[in-house]
Parts: sequence; structure tokens; C-alpha cells
Amino acid sequence: MKNFERKLNDLAGQRADKLQAAEDALEAGNKTVYDAAMADVSNLDTQIKDVKTLMDAQNATPAAPAIPTTPAADNDADATERLRASNEYVRAFCRAVRMRATPTTAGGVDALRPLMNALTEGTNEDGGFLVPVDLQTRINELRRQLVDLSTLVTVEPVNTNTGYRVIDTHPTAGFTKTAEMGEIPKNDQPAFSRIGYTCADYGLIVPISNDLLEDNDAGLMEYLARWMAKKAVITENKIILALLATLVPAAVAAAGELAAIKKALNKGLDPDIALNAALLTNQSGYNCLDQLEDKNGRPLLQPDITAGSGYTLKQKHITMVSDSVLANAAAGSLMYIGDFKQFITVFLRKTMEFTATNVGGDSWRTNSTEGRAIMRLDAQKLDGSAAVALALAGGLDAAG
Repeated sequence: MKNFERKLNDLAGQRADKLQAAEDALEAGNKTVYDAAMADVSNLDTQIKDVKTLMDAQNATPAAPAIPTTPAADNDADATERLRASNEYVRAFCRAVRMRATPTTAGGVDALRPLMNALTEGTNEDGGFLVPVDLQTRINELRRQLVDLSTLVTVEPVNTNTGYRVIDTHPTAGFTKTAEMGEIPKNDQPAFSRIGYTCADYGLIVPISNDLLEDNDAGLMEYLARWMAKKAVITENKIILALLATLVPAAVAAAGELAAIKKALNKGLDPDIALNAALLTNQSGYNCLDQLEDKNGRPLLQPDITAGSGYTLKQKHITMVSDSVLANAAAGSLMYIGDFKQFITVFLRKTMEFTATNVGGDSWRTNSTEGRAIMRLDAQKLDGSAAVALALAGGLDAAG
């Protein structure tokens, strides 16, 4: 660029000299010299214009696009999600399933590069690839056929396998009155506890027909979605219900359900927790509640107009799961009442990853490919006082 600027200055100087020569020749009446000088000026104008055009073009040329950094380099979760949502990623994922590729073997395959770009730092190279967002969306859609209890609790994405959260105790007394210039006491200090988590792998083997692998990508994705949807929900539900099972249920005699629920909301929970409380029970417990009526014979369960579906009791939303998911206790059908988002936090280390092989297991004998799906998570109680449990004896009677 500096060479062109120097040339432009030289041309401008020559043009000025030629103009001066033309002016002198015109004053002297020398037509021949004047015409020659003006011809030179015209030629210099063309050269100056050409140089300026080139310089303007260079100034207007956009910089070469920067090579996009992969999510593995910048740990950009949003960029990873955008990549997993692309059609290119879906095609690469289906190709990897058919090739039985893993992150260890896919490094040099250009067609699988989108999958490698989505792997974040700390990903187990012997594991698999993250499933496409499209498949994750289908999982969410199919989850509506099951009760996904993770929607009731807090789900927190984390970047490490282990960690902890610090929980403080709320004060129960105010400041101490002191006399002027008196010593201020230190007898009431905050107390903190650490809630640790350790994410573990939860996986399953998915048998895939080799005939299906030869079909289009849509059929393969639908098949995987049906399997993963149910397994993912069941996995999370079992972890959540295991924490709820640590609550000791209070026995409730038949016909005492409404009074027990009122007592739990009014006295068993802190008022701020009760404000956002919900009810979780099984089919037997729900059937028991569905028999409750007021003095005029009207059912106490009311449609939940805020949620658009389901029912409420005392303006608290009721979530029902099957008896096979939440089994009855010896004392009655179980019911949990509380703010479950305060009670439980699910620490999600990684969304589901997937890899496949046709070597080993039953795949060789059955002309199939075995896919392995793995998700990494943990769940912990953060506020053990945010929920209570009841055992409804009437639920067993109502269930027959």
C-alpha cells in the first residue's frame, strides 16, 4: 500500500509540472508545446485514476474470514448447541453410527469432523458422540408419554464431574440490644454446610438392525429417539425418587387425607416453601384424592388453569405417576408435598452421547449393531426441609 501512495504522489508531481509547462507554452503562444503538455496531463490523469481505483479496491476488500474456533477450543456451549442442531451434524452422526466410529477412530475422517468439533474439553475419548439436538428434541417430545420428574426439580448444568454447593443456615434471632459503648456479642454466627456431588455415567445398550442402518437417516433417528426417550426419563426418575424416598412418610388414616395435606402445607413446611409447593403421588394416591368431595358433593380436585392441564388440590398442582414407578408403601400410597426445586438439584455433566459397534456382544449373531448411549449426572438434596411425605391408607382401600 505504501508503494502505491508513493507512486500516486509522484504522478501528482508530474501532473503539476506538465500543467505548469502547458501554462508557460500558452503564454508564449507555442501551440505545439501546449498540446503535448496537455496530452501528458491527460495520460497522467488516467494513471492517477487507475492507481486510486486499485487503492480503493484494496481498502474495500474484506479481511479473510477467521477460521472458526470449535467449541472444544473456546468451550462455547452455545456454539456447540448450534453445531449439534445443524443438518451437517445429523448426517455426520448417522454416518458415524453406520461406520461404528468413536472419537478415537474418527479424528482423521473429514465427514465426521462436525462430531469431533462438538466434543468439549474433558470428553472421554473412549466414549461416544453427543447426540444431535434434533434427536434431543424428539426425546423431549416423546417424554410427554412418560412423566418426566426432572421438570419438577432444579436441573443445573455443570462443567466438572465433582463439586459442591455451599448452603447457609438462615438466622432465627435478630441482633442483640447493647448499651451505649457496650460490647457487641458474637454468640450468633452463620453456619455453612457443603453439599457435594459426583456425576456418574448412566448407560444402556441399544441393538440396531443392520437392515435399518441401510435405510434413510430419518428412520434411524426415529428408532434411536424411541429407545433413548424412555430410558433417559426412567433413569432420571429413579434418581429423583430415590432422594424423595429418604423422607419418612407420616401415616394418614382413611378419610383424613385433606386434613393431613392442609397440616403439611400449614405446619410441615416453611410458609415460603409452601407458597410454591406441589403434590406428587401415584395412581392409588391420586385415585384417593379424586374421591374427595366438599359438603355439597362437589369434587375437591379442580382443573389447573395456570398450567393448562392437570388438576390441583388447595391450588397446588398434582403430578401423578404410575404405581409401577412409585410403589405403595405398607402404610399406604405415597404422596410427596413440597417445593421440589428447592429440595433436589440434578447436576447434569453431559447430555447423552452415543457410539456403536458390530463387534462383540450379540451383534455378530443377530446381524445387528449395538449402540451404547451414556449420560452423566448426579442429584443431591439441597434443602431437606423443602418437602414432606405422607402415606395415605385410604389410597390402598381406594385402589381395591
